[in-house]
Amino acid sequence: MGEKRNFTCRKQKGKQGEDVTYLSPDQMSYYNPAMLALYAYGESVLYPDHLFSGHKRPYRTMVYFALEYVCEGDYVISREGVRHHLYKGDVLILYPGFRYRRENPGKTQVKKKEVMLNNSPLISILCNRSDLNGRDVIHCSDPAAAEAYFDRIREMVARPDPEGKLEKVLPVMIFSLFNELIFQCGEKSVYSSFDNQFLQLNVFSPDLTLERMAKHFKVGKRTLNRIFHKQLNCSPFRYLVTARMNYAVQLLRSNTLSIREVAEECGYKSASFFIAEFKKSFGKTPLKYREELRIFDDQNFKIRFQKEKNSPVPRAEKHSGAPDKK
Repeated sequence: MGEKRNFTCRKQKGKQGEDVTYLSPDQMSYYNPAMLALYAYGESVLYPDHLFSGHKRPYRTMVYFALEYVCEGDYVISREGVRHHLYKGDVLILYPGFRYRRENPGKTQVKKKEVMLNNSPLISILCNRSDLNGRDVIHCSDPAAAEAYFDRIREMVARPDPEGKLEKVLPVMIFSLFNELIFQCGEKSVYSSFDNQFLQLNVFSPDLTLERMAKHFKVGKRTLNRIFHKQLNCSPFRYLVTARMNYAVQLLRSNTLSIREVAEECGYKSASFFIAEFKKSFGKTPLKYREELRIFDDQNFKIRFQKEKNSPVPRAEKHSGAPDKK
């Protein structure tokens, strides 16, 4: 018989909204290499901004992965200059290490459901090495099917667990939710031809260049640049760098890979070039970024981290794996 693990229900109501959250009884560490784990399930209401004199809601830094399902209404979420408008039936993926701010510029309230997950490397892989391909928003082709998984998770955490079965069944349900989202991302009816080609683009290939990207999309480089600006509001080069840096942050937060291994996983042949790109994006080196997290408790990792910290920075190689800017 397993250990009893009941989730704690917390209810809050403020000027900007209200929520009901079921919190894990465990003091969950940010990093858990062995399994998928649910930190919290919540249902919340987001009031219209005009109800509290139009004051902007603060940016909040995500510590865990999270999935939000919009049940009613629509709202805007901002992340470091990128804004997404979400509507009923959409699913939002929130990544650890990034600052987000929600806005409800409309006149009606927003209702949403959310699951907050530990920083398992498996989630990074599911979000970046599948049809999800680093997406922030999923426009579900079958919203009811996606919402059903959120409801099943709620049913599991809301009832007593005297036999300790949750520890085994919750990871399976979470994995099934991701599989459902990946399946719906693959539906041709959901996205344009650009999105279908975009999903098949491996932005972490060290041999990827703008010429090869243009060939992948079957257009010239100038046309490729126009398409990316129209669809993603940025250049192909900026998208590749941003996607790789986002993935690097996830790996630094949810994995014990060395900096060289993180660089290779993100598509860089040269660790020194990766370090320079990371510092340009975040104002600090990957080692400094990871050191400031203070979330790794494993003693073997601490020893490995200290050795890497004291080792010299490798020299840049001729072929760094970085995409060309032209």
